[in-house]
Amino acid sequence: MQINSRILLLLLFFVLPAQALANPAETIRTYHDRLLDSIASTAGETDQARYEKLAPAMDAAFDFESMIKTAAGSHWGKASADAREALLAAFRRVSIATYADQFGGMKGGEFVIQGTRNGPRGLKLVDCQLKTGTESVPLSYVVRNKDGQWLIIDVLLDGGISELALRASEYASTLKGGGTEALTKTLNDQATALLAH
Repeated sequence: MQINSRILLLLLFFVLPAQALANPAETIRTYHDRLLDSIASTAGETDQARYEKLAPAMDAAFDFESMIKTAAGSHWGKASADAREALLAAFRRVSIATYADQFGGMKGGEFVIQGTRNGPRGLKLVDCQLKTGTESVPLSYVVRNKDGQWLIIDVLLDGGISELALRASEYASTLKGGGTEALTKTLNDQATALLAH
């Protein structure tokens, strides 16, 4: 049976990229490349410049909605659609601003992917090392498959400290006192302060 050359080209164009996206390590590798590029291209510039450069890379790699839904707990379910949208936007903003600020002073850094392992409920963990000079920091990305693409839903630092769990603990008192509206304001204020540098 002879395969039509046009059909073969279509298969190569559509099927192979989809398979590549289904690789958890490829999501992390692409994110790292774009992160390092944003740092290098904004050297000496403001955190706001780094934010604008980094935002598309983080939007493509992170599932911000799942993250804030988990961090907000039952308050997410009680909130209106507009309140959820505002909280999601604030969480995305402070997340990107935090990374833009934290990585602003990094020079000559390198991410090394060490491997991928299975996690609970179909999740995958991509283990990495962040190397900066003589220092090496272990971190693991927790990723899940969403609509055929692996997206980050948590970052484990120093051998297992969940960044998302830390945020949920930090947000708890604000949510208890003022609900999602109070947390939205707090996160936006934090982002504004970070991006003022």
